[in-house]
Amino acid sequence: MRKMITCGAAAILALLAVVSCAKTDPRMTLGDFMSFCVSDASDNCRDVCDEFAGVFVVTYPTSAECRLACDKVERNLTSANISGDACESSIGRAADLCAQYCDKNK
Repeated sequence: MRKMITCGAAAILALLAVVSCAKTDPRMTLGDFMSFCVSDASDNCRDVCDEFAGVFVVTYPTSAECRLACDKVERNLTSANISGDACESSIGRAADLCAQYCDKNK
């Protein structure tokens, strides 16, 4: 009987350890966004990050509306990028980060 209680206590402790180690998904700050964005952007494409950061000066009622604003910036930058300055991957990464910002902050 004592062995059974010890095993039960060990199981409870193991469960508590797993639960306490679970990570929460923290909010993303504008500084976080800019750090991630600039570190991933090509040197000549870092202004893309500033364009997306402009999305965050407005408060959106839902993450879906915030994401729509990210999509609009992505479309505008993509159409302006036809000149061939090769910022496609930087625009795509910044758009992904923009969507993450929206999801983490709503």
